[in-house]
Amino acid sequence: MTDAPADQRVLGPRHEQAFPRLSPAEIDRLRRFGEVRTYGDNERLFRAGQPGLGLFVVLRGSVAITHPDGLGHAIPIVEQGEGQFLAEIGALSGRAALVDGWARGEVETLVLSPAGLRAALVAEAMLGERIMRALVLRRVSLIETGAGV
Repeated sequence: MTDAPADQRVLGPRHEQAFPRLSPAEIDRLRRFGEVRTYGDNERLFRAGQPGLGLFVVLRGSVAITHPDGLGHAIPIVEQGEGQFLAEIGALSGRAALVDGWARGEVETLVLSPAGLRAALVAEAMLGERIMRALVLRRVSLIETGAGV
């Protein structure tokens, strides 16, 4: 067994496509579709089983993504930092999240609501394609590790 996080073991070389880092210019192009929100250390951004707020772009800090097992334990999936985005395919429609997101230190995000995310995917087609590829690969990873069923 390897010490690599579950997402890296399942996705292998596609890990970078599933968890890309957006450039400052790409983030600027998304700003018109969302609003900036801040979170304190260890504050939950979203909860498995609850409707998602959409897509979060990390502007400052980092966010730990975990999956709750049936026994109340938080199984680590990935930690994402500045320039990365947090979302699942269900973010397009506001469906319930499959994972939890926890602020690690002070965190600032750009949050695109489901409607804002859909508008961004249409208006920013090339960037939208990267985001959609990442969302599909993340879903595959969750299914492969048993978290997305």
